[in-house]
Amino acid sequence: MIKFIFMCLWYLLPAALGNHTASCGNRIWLPVILKNGLAKLARPVDFGVQWRGREIFGNNKTWRGLLVGTIAGVLTAGVQAILFFNTGFFKINTLIDYGKIDFILLGALMGGGALIGDLVKSFIKRRLDVPPGKPWFPWDQFDWIAGAMLLSSIVYVPPARVAAVTALLYVGVHLCSDRVVCRMGIKRREEVN
Repeated sequence: MIKFIFMCLWYLLPAALGNHTASCGNRIWLPVILKNGLAKLARPVDFGVQWRGREIFGNNKTWRGLLVGTIAGVLTAGVQAILFFNTGFFKINTLIDYGKIDFILLGALMGGGALIGDLVKSFIKRRLDVPPGKPWFPWDQFDWIAGAMLLSSIVYVPPARVAAVTALLYVGVHLCSDRVVCRMGIKRREEVN
């Protein structure tokens, strides 16, 4: 059972880290030239345009976050691929065969998919007048999971049991990790919903 739980968590890790790092783009240590370049992308994905008198996604959803989260997904999948090819443990405990699936594509689909799922949820929240930062359980936790699984299904479709257990596990992980990163000052409360 522990092995199965590990495999489920390991499978969606590129999406989980992509989702969490998206709102940390301005706090990640980078050389000044890269940090300045990212700062220029700190503009809302919806460009501040409103639809029916409301923001489309909100000011917290930026191009910088989309880029940083997608890159984090690719880097995480890259580490997974290296471990897959170089250690027996990860070779037998990884659901995705990195010998057949390109880690860059998978990581981009997972990281980007997580953030697209979050954008869809934000769009719905704005239509329902749910303010940014206000908890909206379970959708705040499930949006990125669904987005990542759906988009990455282009290259890998997990068995139904894996998808269900992974989603349940990451809802719990997400609730706990949000509280931890807020208390550590890494994210503000309005950035985690």
